[in-house]
Amino acid sequence: MVFAATLHYSPSNPDLRAVHHPMLRTLLLSIALLALGSARAQCTSCAIDATCSATPAYPTLCPLQPPDATAGVAYASDITFWLPANFTDPNTNTNVDFLQMTITSVTGLPFGMELTPNEPLGIYYPQVDQYGCARLCGTPIGSGTYTIAINISAQVEASGFTLVVPQTFGVTLVVQAGSGGNASFTFSPNSGCGSADVQFTALLDGSPAPTSYAWDFGNGNTSNSATPSASFDTPGDHVVTLTTTIGGFVLTDVVLGGVGDNWCGDVEEPSLFGACTGDPDLYYVLTDGNGNSTTSSSGDNSASETWNNVGQLLANPPYSIAFFDEDPVSQDDDLGTFNILPGSNGVVPFALGNGTFGSLTISVEPQLAFTDTDTVRVFPAPHLSTSYDTAAAELCATDTIPLTYVWYNDGDTVPGVTGPCVPTDSTGLWWGVATNAFGCTANSDTIVVCPSITIEASGQVLLVQGDFESYLWSLNGEPLPGADDPFVVAATGGLYSVMVNTATGCTLTDEYALIITALQEEADAEVIIAFPNPNNGRFNLVLPSGMQQASISVFDPGGRLCWNGPQRNGPVQVIQLPDAAAGRYVITVRAGEKVRSLNIVVVGGH
Repeated sequence: MVFAATLHYSPSNPDLRAVHHPMLRTLLLSIALLALGSARAQCTSCAIDATCSATPAYPTLCPLQPPDATAGVAYASDITFWLPANFTDPNTNTNVDFLQMTITSVTGLPFGMELTPNEPLGIYYPQVDQYGCARLCGTPIGSGTYTIAINISAQVEASGFTLVVPQTFGVTLVVQAGSGGNASFTFSPNSGCGSADVQFTALLDGSPAPTSYAWDFGNGNTSNSATPSASFDTPGDHVVTLTTTIGGFVLTDVVLGGVGDNWCGDVEEPSLFGACTGDPDLYYVLTDGNGNSTTSSSGDNSASETWNNVGQLLANPPYSIAFFDEDPVSQDDDLGTFNILPGSNGVVPFALGNGTFGSLTISVEPQLAFTDTDTVRVFPAPHLSTSYDTAAAELCATDTIPLTYVWYNDGDTVPGVTGPCVPTDSTGLWWGVATNAFGCTANSDTIVVCPSITIEASGQVLLVQGDFESYLWSLNGEPLPGADDPFVVAATGGLYSVMVNTATGCTLTDEYALIITALQEEADAEVIIAFPNPNNGRFNLVLPSGMQQASISVFDPGGRLCWNGPQRNGPVQVIQLPDAAAGRYVITVRAGEKVRSLNIVVVGGH
């Protein structure tokens, strides 16, 4: 505690002036909380400790060291002021009557915390009540030991003199490190396989105080952005460091270059024969956004004045600075007021229009700094080497480290195969996904196992079973115009061939030598063909040349008519059964007196 034996008085000490002296007329009537970046939420009411006292009697606090706080954890603790109505100054043995205490400011608070007194203006009258209190609350961000200064103005009476003396109560608060986590920044993702592209976001913002960020990503790159991104291309742990600096706008110098003549004509500077006698005694009053004021020292008989090394933190904007001529007897002369815009920086000139002009120097100075680190982890990714043994019909994928495998055929997992090789015992696309001990995966190369095709003949109809992307039929090496269906109706004998393409990129071919005789033609004239058979309710129906203008009927497994219609668009009809259930269906084709029937099997409808 700094509140000590400094209340001693000496009539020869010019710094201890009576309360009526002009330089002491303006006191701070409320608390200026220096808690940059705090949530500014008011603490709840405090509770007074009625056992708080000191022997011998002297102003004191209880406790001088509140319970420890923890970074990142909400905190609240009460401090009691014991203000005896009368005590003895230990340095001078002078009996002192304690008349009034005014809290003028609080400094040294941890970032994120504030101190709220039970008296809204921070004014206490020991002659009426010897107790007061304040609640220290908030969520501290940075760990460490903080010395909190509660600055007061003490009005006392000693040896018949009324004095106003500045004093300080000191409180020590220890903020322990949090149990984990990172209070300064977040990032996503926090890990990657092979590499990681990470977005970072700073969490601390001291606005309206200037806040700066210094990132070191541990990969040779840095940034000053509040929301940077960074890439990490090599496996391992990358330690990321962020230093957040909370600055403050500090009024360092005040220059009053000159004033008008509105100070002239009072008792202190009379106007004689049209001219002023003497010069003004200049001073200023700086007022913050809450109405708290600070008064400078006074100049002596000069029309200009400079105040250097002011060191006033502008923590509670907006601020105004008013200039006066001090007149101990008559009323002080108002020389004008300049409103300081929030965020003003550098040399700020002013000219008030009444002859008062000058400049302010405002600098940005670091006030608080927080440093946190965290880790981005990049795991090694598998690097597969893939081989395919055509003869053995086996696909293998290997790495230098142990892996587990899941194999796929046309997107479906192959059950029971977790090793590095899989037998490709069916057509389609084959690939594998390997996973290492870190959960990182890699895909093998994809191989295509192509099917084979066979041209089938039903009379003069040649067809290919299966569902392919495209078809191209040829006769004796020459493409047949328009022959791009799964079938072709042979008009003549010869060497027929077909080339089909699959969705997986396979190109397949087959040939068929068709010999047509007169007897065969006559027999084919009475044959109907359906393909594919079995099917899913959609199929092609080929009508013989001897049954033109036919009527087609399809009966379901229960014998009910489920589709019928005339022959359309030539000998080949495409039939789609609605909602076809699985079972055996009967197709009847009627042309005049000719009737032909055919059974088909539906294995599942659409």
